[in-house]
Formats: sequence, C-alpha cells, structure tokens
Amino acid sequence: MTKRKIVLAFSGGLDTSYALVDFREKGWDVVTANIDTGGLHSGEAEAVKARAEELGAVEHHVVDARAELYDRVVTYAIKANYLRNGAYPSCVGAERLIQAEKVVEVALKVGATGIAHGSTGAGADHVRYDAVIRALAPHLEIITPVRDERLVREEEAEFLRSRGFAVSEKVKKYSINEGLIGTSIGGEETYGSWEYLPEDAWTYTRSIADAPADGVELHLTFDKGIVTGASFADGAPLVEADAPNYAILSALNVLGGEHGVGRGIHMGSTMVGNLARVGFEAPGMLILIAAHRELEKLVLSNRQQATKAQLGNTYGDLLHEAVYFDPIMDDFRAFLDSSQTRVTGTVRVKLHKGNIVLLGSSSPYSLLDAATRAGIVYGHGSSAWTGEQARAFAHMYAMPGSIARLAATPAE
Repeated sequence: MTKRKIVLAFSGGLDTSYALVDFREKGWDVVTANIDTGGLHSGEAEAVKARAEELGAVEHHVVDARAELYDRVVTYAIKANYLRNGAYPSCVGAERLIQAEKVVEVALKVGATGIAHGSTGAGADHVRYDAVIRALAPHLEIITPVRDERLVREEEAEFLRSRGFAVSEKVKKYSINEGLIGTSIGGEETYGSWEYLPEDAWTYTRSIADAPADGVELHLTFDKGIVTGASFADGAPLVEADAPNYAILSALNVLGGEHGVGRGIHMGSTMVGNLARVGFEAPGMLILIAAHRELEKLVLSNRQQATKAQLGNTYGDLLHEAVYFDPIMDDFRAFLDSSQTRVTGTVRVKLHKGNIVLLGSSSPYSLLDAATRAGIVYGHGSSAWTGEQARAFAHMYAMPGSIARLAATPAE
C-alpha cells in the first residue's frame, strides 16, 4: 500500500515541529517546505533542514522567495503607504500569499495528496493559507492538526519533549514569526490590552535607552514610487549597487533596529471577527513608508493624496485579509502604479532614539518649486495675484460659512 504523502509548510518552530512528528507517527511521508521570505539568517536554513530531518521528514525543500515577495507585495504596500489601522505594516501576514503559493508549487512537484500548515484557528494565517491553496490546488486536501485539535503551545511542547525532542523555552513562551516585512511577536502580554512586551521578547530592535545618542542620517531615493538607492549623509551607500531588490529594506531593518526604530504593539479586528493584539518589529517598512509619504506630499496634488489614501488603505486591508485573487486587486495595482508617475526624488531621514525624523525632500517634479517659479512664496505674498484679488478670494471663500450661520439663526 502506497504511503500517504503530504507537504508541510515548515518553519522549524513549535507548531510545525509538532505537526511533523504527529504526521510521521500516523505513518505518513512528510515533505517539508521552508519558504524563505526574509526570516532566515546565516546558518538558519541549515538548522531548519536539520530540525526537519531530526523530526522525520522524508524530503526537505528550501525556496528563496524574497525577491518575489518584495516585487509583488512590498513595493505595492509602500506605494499604498499601507499601515493596518494606521500603525501596523502587516508583518508576516502579507507574506503568507507568497509562502502558500510556493508550498503549493512544491506539493505539485512531488505529487503530494495534501498540504499541511501549523496555523491555529485563532488568528488569520489559517485563512490566508487555505484561501491560496484552494484557489491554486483545489484538489489537494488541507490538513491542520493544531487548528483542528485546538492545541495550546504547552501541549505541543510536552508532546515533543515526551518523544525526546528539545523545545526552546523562548519558543514555548512566545510565538515569533520573522520576515522581510517585519517580525510579529505574540505571547502572554499580548493576550490582553494592558501589558507591554518585556525587553527579552524583542528579537533585534534595541530599546530607546540603549540606542545610540547621536542617531544617523540617510538619503533615500525613489523612482516612480520604488526605492532605488539609500546612502548615508556622507554619500556612502547603505547597500552595494548590485544587491538584490530587497536589500535596502533588509539593511534598514538592521540599521533601524540599532537605533530603536520599529517597535510597536498593534491591536485591531481580525478577518475572523475577534480583536487581537500583536507585537511587531518593522523598522525598514516604517522608514520607507514615512519617506515615501513625505515625497508624495511634495509631488502629488491634495486630491491625489486624499484619493490615494483611501484606495491604498482598502488595497492593503484586502491584501492583509487574504483577498488575493479577486480581480479588483489588479485594478488597485493599476491605480497605484499610475499614481506614482511623478513620485521620484530623494528624502532626507534621520533615525534617532526610536524616531524617524523627516529632514527634507527634493524632486524634479516638486510642486513647491513650481509654485516658486510661478511667483508664489508661502508667507511672503505672491506676484501671481494682486492684493485686491486676494481680498476678493477671501470674501468669496467665507461666503458659504456666512450663509450657513445666517440659516442657523431664523429671521424674526
């Protein structure tokens, strides 16, 4: 009888480690797929592979999806200036699209009959994985023991220890998901609304108290809304010229973390209807979005900015909530691309003690420079109109308010 073969989205963490051992004990052949969307550092891919082999995987696949994630997800999140509820750059959540797609590719390649993931049923990740798998491979079974059996982390840890497998105490206490966009951290403190994460829960950002006193200035260059260069104030590049497309974001994660930038705790409604709270570290995205937004203020009209803020937020929310394959997403991306035609220039940013300070911006499409050429200098009058014209404009501008005031006071 042929053994059942499944592909498990495998990170080496507690949930997927439990799932792998559970499947193996049921007699299934388990192929593990580790999709690198920015969470693997030097030597970690090998460590995850070793963990998979230790736990009984029959094959292990590593897929580097960082460039695709950056091109298809990150660039549009920046163009949209998307922060969930104005604060959270959808750390990890937006990455599930690419991860799930790559797991499906592995499953089709090895001839699996099912795909498994370690998501619980309490958050949104299980919906994201399921949505992609059902769209791309509806014939494959989706297997989720942690979700289906409603396991808690202590039970999973005890299961593994009872079979002789080591369990990291930090992993047991905190659920940590790291990626190119950022790192999410869940634990006891985030289950309620009052407590803050302790210092040892954060993975790579320094506390403000430990950040350098002087800070650092950066110049970030954008071309049609995409960051193309990053250098220090003295001109030294942040990354090499031939670095991959995601290198600036990765470098900003490190540099921003050293200066105490990027920590936060986000609370908001999830797609499954509950209120959730999660810690996050996302220096790079917060820096790039702040700089990009500043450049847009210089080159886009007020109506463009207002409309873009609405549509960009809707696009980001849909992406965050796993609406990946609705055609409306292509329409949103077409709008975002069009909106970035003149978003080209350089922004000066200082990272200092947890703050992102926007020092200045320049662009060949600057509306401020165009106004100056037209003779309009804010605070110093204008050669573009006369004092009489200015008085007439103020008179007409005040008229709707005056009429409304009169209407609120009935004539006797």
